[in-house]
Order: sequence, then structure tokens, then C-alpha cells
Amino acid sequence: MNEWITLTKHYEETLVILSVIVAIVGSYASLELNRRLAKAVSLKKRALFVSCLTMGLSIWGMHFVGMGAFELAVPVKYDWVLMFLSIVPAVTAAWIAFYLLYYSELTRKKVIIAGTLMGTGIAMMHYLGMVAMQFDGDVRYDAALFTLSIVIAITVAYVALLLLYMTRHVDKKRILIPVAILMGFGISTMHYVGMLGTTFCVPGASGVDVSASPVTSNILSDVAVPVFLIVLLIVGLYIHLERRALQMMAYTDHLTGLHNRRWLDHHMSKVDGQYSRTKKRMTMALLDLDGYKWINDTFGFDQGDIVIRQFSDRIKALLREDEACIRYNGTQFFLIQNIHPDLLEEAFTDVLEAIRQPIFLDGQEIHLTATIGIIVPNITDTLEMRIGQMESALRAGKNEGRDRFVIYDELLHSDRREQQIVGSLRRAMTDFKEFNLVYQPKIALATGKVEQAEVLIRWNHPKFGFISPAEFIPLAEKYSLIHRLTQWVLQETVKQMEVWREEDHFIRQVSVNLSAMHFRSESHNLMIKEIVHHSLKNGGELQLQLEITETSVMENLERALLMLGELKQLSLTIALDDFGTGLSSLTHLKHLPIDILKIDKSFIDEVPHDERGTAITEMIIQLAKSLGIEVVAEGVETLEQHEFLKRLGCDYGQGYYYSRPVKVKDLDQQTIERTVLDVG
Repeated sequence: MNEWITLTKHYEETLVILSVIVAIVGSYASLELNRRLAKAVSLKKRALFVSCLTMGLSIWGMHFVGMGAFELAVPVKYDWVLMFLSIVPAVTAAWIAFYLLYYSELTRKKVIIAGTLMGTGIAMMHYLGMVAMQFDGDVRYDAALFTLSIVIAITVAYVALLLLYMTRHVDKKRILIPVAILMGFGISTMHYVGMLGTTFCVPGASGVDVSASPVTSNILSDVAVPVFLIVLLIVGLYIHLERRALQMMAYTDHLTGLHNRRWLDHHMSKVDGQYSRTKKRMTMALLDLDGYKWINDTFGFDQGDIVIRQFSDRIKALLREDEACIRYNGTQFFLIQNIHPDLLEEAFTDVLEAIRQPIFLDGQEIHLTATIGIIVPNITDTLEMRIGQMESALRAGKNEGRDRFVIYDELLHSDRREQQIVGSLRRAMTDFKEFNLVYQPKIALATGKVEQAEVLIRWNHPKFGFISPAEFIPLAEKYSLIHRLTQWVLQETVKQMEVWREEDHFIRQVSVNLSAMHFRSESHNLMIKEIVHHSLKNGGELQLQLEITETSVMENLERALLMLGELKQLSLTIALDDFGTGLSSLTHLKHLPIDILKIDKSFIDEVPHDERGTAITEMIIQLAKSLGIEVVAEGVETLEQHEFLKRLGCDYGQGYYYSRPVKVKDLDQQTIERTVLDVG
């Protein structure tokens, strides 16, 4: 019977410490990479692959650095095939664990499964690596320590993944450091407990030359270069994917994972080129959900977001690999598809049918419909022109009853002037260089002084020349551009007021018109609050006046009252513009938190010669006085009108009689006031 010689195990302490550091750093890198890149929805697959590869390689690197620290009294070599195959279980287990952790609905049971898989993968990698060892002897395992090493791996992996999940919404990187340390120590502990339970024996009669001192294995010299190259590869992949992720995040709608409008603006020319080269037939469509506001009002915005995500998934499922879906604006989606013109009706009938399938929300069956505007684009048309065409077809579908698609027909739907204006408006609003502001003074009729002005926007188009606000403002409202336009006007006005304040300019208060669209959403007040607060930080009082129309207020009185109350809290003055042109304002006037009434020009045109117009104007002034509200008369163009309004006690006059709207450099206090003073 052969006697076995048990070999003494030796460790190089420096390499043992290095192996622990490799495990910690590798764990941190994989966790951080997975956490950050997973936020880039369109890169999920690559982020998952690279983070799992990083985790697997860090475990593998720790194991073989640890094996490099390990020495026996006999020569040891390694089977390279088995050594590299040992990476597979670690990477695979990490992939399954991270997938369960980030890309599916998580439960405690799934965390346990993920931790078990991760720990099992670590253990399999270790013991498969042990099989790769080659020496003239045998390896024996202590059953208790063998089991303990696996339990340690699973337990530590479970705790680490649980901590990672609990801190997944924390943006600070340092939160991952204790998790990585725990994981690194767990991997290292598993390795060295496993090694502690391993006995290396050689047969006494085999003639194996047992050295009196440890014999260095070939693993460090052979593994050093591959490990170094692999580390460089991981770092390179990390940097590349992080840059790619940041770029993709800028072009991605984070609710749905679809491309956003910014992507469309930057990549449309590339898409055109691709379709042109491949001779494919491009179809573009603008799809808008019908009646979505009801979802938000009934179930809340969180549930509304779920509907949008389900809807986008439903649309994506209908597209081929070479087709695109862009979340264009809120409930609108932009489709780019490869469809032959003869098959448009069949294709979009299928789209509508898919949309009509019920969605379950809070146990309730919800049925959605959509309206679609479709074009077969002309390659020479700009993106703005195409969008205008689709919006025209979409509006036609809405007007016809919704839940349908409309293929754009130039004879039926074209409004080329409107499309050109809207396209140019979108382009001009990228830098606002084509716009400028003018100011029309308001005269205090009792004193003849001018301390207030109304700001008005002007657009000088490079091709069409001056475009009247009466033309482009309604289009800005129609195509949801007015909010951004108002924001620019307010920002520029406030900047000018700050300059005037420093110069002690004669204009003390400036009024800005708010669109009727402003009261469609309570969030629109946030823009005004930010501008006001930013100005107040610069010092001094901001004497800003906001002009609203009575029709915009009456559209949703309850919301308007709430929003006006918020604006009043900012110490802003509220003026009710075009007073008298609506139908309901007298009923609700006492409830509106307004400071000023502006009598519409249509009434001023008739005074003092028309008896009815004169009587109405006088009644409005008396009503305002009884309510403690100041009155501004718009459209004063004659001396008679001026004298009549002054006699009735009207507070301010505004119109061409005093001054046309002029640029800042043309505002002349003496010239304006002389017009009033000369007539006494």
C-alpha cells in the first residue's frame, strides 16, 4: 500500500493582500458599471454584458493572483483550457444575478436566487480553477470546509446584492464602497477557506522530488501579461460605453426608452441617406393618443406613465429592426417605417387595431385609441415641412372623429404658408436671434407721466421679412411652441428691467402677455417662478405685470384662480386684457385676483361718438373703480379719445396717440410726455 506525503502549503503575504484588493476593486468596478450604464435604457444589453464580464474577470483574477501567492514543495503547472473555462460560471452567474436584480420585477425570493447563483458561480469558478492545477499528486477536500466555503460565497453574495438593490437610487458613488468591500472580502474568504480545506498529497513511492523549500509555479509569469491586457480591455470598454451611454441618454426618452425629439433633429439626415442608399420606401407618421388626459385625471400621473410605457412597447412590437419609433411630445409618437405606398392602409389598420387592445390598470380594463397623420415624404422637404404635413393630417383625423389614420393629401390638407411659418418658427427658436422686443408706453392720464410699458415681440424673418404677431402667435399656440416663446420674452424683459433699475430709468413697470395656453397646465407657473426668483437674487424689487385674457381664464376658472393665486404670491401685478370681449367675466370678476382692467380697443374706437360704446366704456371704468381696480384703455389714437378717458377718470392710456411700440434706444420720456402736456 502506498503511503501519501502531505505537502506543506506556503503563501506569499504580499500577493495574498493583492488578491483581496483585486477582488474589492473588481467588485466595485462591476457594480458601478452596472448601476450607471443600466440607466441608459438603449444600452441595457451591453451594460449587462460588460458589468458581468467585469465581475467574472475580477473573481477570476482574484483567484489566480491568490494561486500565485500559493506555493507547494513540488512544481505546479496549470491547464490553460480549464483555467480560462473557469471564467464561464462566474460570468454566467453574475449575468443571471444582475438580470434578476435590475431588469425584472424584484422580490425577496429573486434576491435569494440571485445571491445563490452568484455565490455558486464564485464557488464553481474556484473549484474548476483547482482542477486546472497539475502536479504529480492528488488533491483532497475536507467536506466541512468545502461546504463552508460555498455557504460563505452564497451568503456574502446575497447580502451584497441586497445592499446594492436597497441603494440603487442613491447617486453618490461612495455608497458602493462598503458593498464592494463586503463582496471582495467574501470572495477572498471563500477562496482561502476553500484552500484551507484542501490537502495536497503525493505518493511516497512515486519518487517525486519533494523540495525542502517552496517551488514557484508558472502561473504568475504566464498570467501576468494576459491579466494586464484584460484589465486594459475592461477599462477601455468602461470608458467607451460610459461615453456612449451619456450620448445615448441625451437622445433617449427615459420613460419609454425610445429615441426623443433631439435624436430626430440630429439624425433625420442620416436616416434619409440610409433609405436613399438602400432604395427603401420611407413612410413617416405622427401618432397621438386620444383622450389621454382622462387617464391622468382618473388614475394619477404615475399610472399614466405606466400607460405610456405599455403603449410604447406595443408600438415597438409592430416595428421591424430597420424602423424607428420616437417619443415626439407627451402622448405623440413619431414613426419612421419601410412601407410601400400601396400597403399603407393595411399596415396602419393593424397599428390601430393593436392600440385598441385593452390595457389593465388597477384591475380595470382601459381601452385606448389613437389618431395618426401619415406622409410619404419628399426627400427634398425639410424635417419641419414634414412635421407640418403630418400635423395637418393628424388634425384632420381629430376633426373627423379620432381613432383613425389620415394619409396626407396636399390638395386637402396643405397650408404651405402655415407650414413654412411653423417650420421657420421652430428653427428661429433655437437661438431667438431673429426676434426682438419693443415697448409701448402707458400714460398716467391724471399726471401725464409715463412710468409703465407693455413689451411686445417682433419677428423679422430673413426670407418673409416682418411677420405679424397676429399671424405667428396663434401658430405658436397651435403647435405648442408658445410656452418656450413666452419664457424667452420673460427672460429678456427681466434682464432689461434689471438694467433699467440700475440706470434709474423712467420705465418702472413692464407688462408681459401670457398666452391662453398658459392656464392649460399648472406646471407652467414654475417657469415664471424660476425667472422671478433668479431676478430677486440679483437684488431689488421686480415690478413685473402679467397680462391675461378673460377667455383664457374662463376656459378653466378653478385652475386659473389657483395659478393666479400662486403668481400673486410672487408680488406680481395681474392685468385682465381685452376686457369686455368675453361673455362671463362680469359674473366672476369679483373672484379674480386682478389689479388692472384693460378696456379692449374695440370699445375705445367708438368713443366718444358712439353712445353705446361710450356707455359701456364709462360703465367699465366705474365698475373697476368700485372694485378698487385700475383701468388701462388700449388703442387710444386721437386727442378726443384721450380727453374723454381722462374726464371719466381712466387711470392709463395706451396707443399710437402717445407712442408706437419702439425699441429700447428709441424710448424718449420727454417726447412721449410732451404729447399729453401740450394739451393740458
